[in-house]
Amino acid sequence: MKRIWRGTVLGVALVAVAATVFSTAASGGGKAPYANYPRSQTLITSGTQWGNIAGMNPYTGNYAAGMVGLVNETLLRFDPIKGKYIDWLAKSAGWSGKQYKIVVRSGIKWTNGKAFTGSDVAFNINLGRFKTAFWNNLWVNVKHIKVKGNTVVITFKGTPNYVQWQNLMWNLPMISPMQASAIKSAAQLTTYSPKTPIGTGPYTVAAGGFDPTTRVVYQKNNNWWAAKEHVSPSPKPKYIIDLVNTSNTNSLDAVLAGVEDLNNNYLPGVNQLVAQHKVSTYYPSKPYMLSANTAWLEPNTTHAPLNDPVFRRALAMSLNVNQVVTQDYAHLVRPASPTGLLPTWNKYIDKSAVKKYGFKYGPSAAKKLLQKHGYKLSGGYFETKGGQPINLDLSVPQGWSDWETARNMIVNSAAQAGIKITVKVKDYNTWASDRNTGNFDLVIDNNYQLSDNPWTYWNGIYHLPIIKSGTGQTFANYERYSNPTAWKLVQKLDHTAPNNAKQIKALNDQLQTILMQKLPLIPLWYNGVWAQFTSKYWTNWPSAKSSRQYVPAMWRGYLQMTGIDVITHLKQK
Repeated sequence: MKRIWRGTVLGVALVAVAATVFSTAASGGGKAPYANYPRSQTLITSGTQWGNIAGMNPYTGNYAAGMVGLVNETLLRFDPIKGKYIDWLAKSAGWSGKQYKIVVRSGIKWTNGKAFTGSDVAFNINLGRFKTAFWNNLWVNVKHIKVKGNTVVITFKGTPNYVQWQNLMWNLPMISPMQASAIKSAAQLTTYSPKTPIGTGPYTVAAGGFDPTTRVVYQKNNNWWAAKEHVSPSPKPKYIIDLVNTSNTNSLDAVLAGVEDLNNNYLPGVNQLVAQHKVSTYYPSKPYMLSANTAWLEPNTTHAPLNDPVFRRALAMSLNVNQVVTQDYAHLVRPASPTGLLPTWNKYIDKSAVKKYGFKYGPSAAKKLLQKHGYKLSGGYFETKGGQPINLDLSVPQGWSDWETARNMIVNSAAQAGIKITVKVKDYNTWASDRNTGNFDLVIDNNYQLSDNPWTYWNGIYHLPIIKSGTGQTFANYERYSNPTAWKLVQKLDHTAPNNAKQIKALNDQLQTILMQKLPLIPLWYNGVWAQFTSKYWTNWPSAKSSRQYVPAMWRGYLQMTGIDVITHLKQK
């Protein structure tokens, strides 16, 4: 997720842009502000969409924020706060031995009036036959799909990928078979982008509401099945406008000016505004935000001395993470567990292993560890065992001010332990390209988001082989860490039935122990689910102090968690 840059550029530009977008929303131009979208009936958000909106394909590319969750819904949803699945388009869905059984909820209709059926589910799953489908690796293990009325039974060729399949059930958006019947090839799956998508969700794309450079507008579906079946409250906002983010501006001004209701950017100083009652956050005080992902120091484990686990441990011990949490973020984030596992996965953390293998900040202890293993100080900094100077480069995307501040703190902190690190300034595209191709020593990174299972975390860290496209790595394991034993454990976890709690615990214990022993990544802090909101037009926002404990984000993948519940529980001021 990109960050709003700190600096001298004021947010007036964004306010002006947003106001212009709002006043000309019907694409006719020259109309009075709010003429077509009355402000009191409109929820305005930003913080997800960066760059031009690619279109309405919920499967690929930079599709319009909100498509999945507002228009195209999923069979299940997931509540990361409670750690529970939510039956949604599916009345029930789960494992029966090695088969997966889905029972479609009755009473669901597409926005064209047609009933949503078990055959529609089979159609969507079978789009996985195309190699461009993100679930193609799972579809190839499907033996057959049998549909009888609203019941769908999937039988697998071999042992199911239990974890990945369950994850797919709340991440696979259902598109209309009638509208998508033209998809006949892998290429067509990626180019599919209907102007007026047919969905089952609480909103549709408003007529004239799509502008790829500025925003997308959604209009309430008054015949939404979930409201009619009393599964969910009917949302109060008649319209939702999601604005495209603009760089070099401070969208906090747009929030305070009443142009935006929900902002999902990182905005410095939010803690002060909460104290002044100008904005609200999920927690009324530190850490203010729910945790979204783990930020870590990512070493290139193919570069010496970063290929030495001892050196990586000393580096981890040299880092003053609490300084970053308190001075850089003003407690908007939490320090990470040495395992890196998110708070929502706390039940998986092996506390005895953390006590035995975890690392703690201590520059003096880091020095002693390096000296014990043959590294020698020269001029205040360590040399390699062969007597060569150590000077590691560290980069973050230029303009990501919170990470730039953290980067500088890491450089200074490591120097106290005799480890020399030099800053390399790179724009985002260069930074990402260099990370993908291995042209780096150290980067700060955060790849794996909140999900229903730590398998997604382990899979990213230990994945083998390192997946590449041309000269660039495109999947994960940017640290280029090769540990076949760990990778086999990750695969075994994926193929372990969910009722085998003993084996699931044992595998997670082993994987986190390997991480803490070898430190292919060094966990630093938990980035927040950045979310700040105002109550000028809408109230009843999520809060840890209420029963509305939902994740307040429009980010991709978050609406089908409990982001949609945020919207359905809002009240007009």
